[in-house]
Amino acid sequence: MLATILGAPKSIQLPTNIPSAQDFLDFFNKKVEAVRKEIGQGPATTLLHPTTTTLNCFQPYTEVGIAKVITAAPSKSCELDPMPTDILKQFLPVLLPYITKMCNASLREGILPTSQRSAIVTPRMKKAGSDSADVRNYRPISNLTFMSKVVERLVCRQLVAYREQNGLLPDLQSAYRRCLSLLDLSAAFDTVDHDILIDRLYHAFGYRDQVLSWITSFITGRTQRVRVGGQYSTNSAVHYGVPLGAY
Repeated sequence: MLATILGAPKSIQLPTNIPSAQDFLDFFNKKVEAVRKEIGQGPATTLLHPTTTTLNCFQPYTEVGIAKVITAAPSKSCELDPMPTDILKQFLPVLLPYITKMCNASLREGILPTSQRSAIVTPRMKKAGSDSADVRNYRPISNLTFMSKVVERLVCRQLVAYREQNGLLPDLQSAYRRCLSLLDLSAAFDTVDHDILIDRLYHAFGYRDQVLSWITSFITGRTQRVRVGGQYSTNSAVHYGVPLGAY
């Protein structure tokens, strides 16, 4: 009963021949390295033109604004959370002043705390009926802390508003626009080069100062470990890629 209230990881019946947590971690890391090697390490090119507009800082949020984001978010929890999301929402009137100060401090200082840059990865079968002993038949599902996703939503709203107001969304971009389709590329999010991304955000989108600092903090210095049942892999640094969007 106490474990349920505190949101302890649930015990799931797994196939007896499933690979170990460390096997999964090693495979996922090697896959990213293999894809990056295949696409080459030549100089990056871009069709995006430099922008004359800049976004230097984030606007602070009110308690009302942050409460709306929290209550609208799915009540999913991560075992790295200090408390289950359901309980946080239940006691939100009491916790909201502190949460608001923490979120605004993150935006003001341009940094996402290290504690919010870790992920617990759960392998999921790509297709039912596949060989459960083959690591290639699994995809990694990262579980992040609830508060890191809340702050991400707060940042995302201001970044999207800035890009829309200044016409900075490329005309040919279809991904992450409503009512448009997209081309799925293997491990696209997992192989993003951080230096190239930061450089493009600076020149093509005009992100500066605290804004660029927060984004840099968000994508770098991340760690992950795989969980299979009650077994964990070692902790591994994430050198490439970006977390999937909170939306």
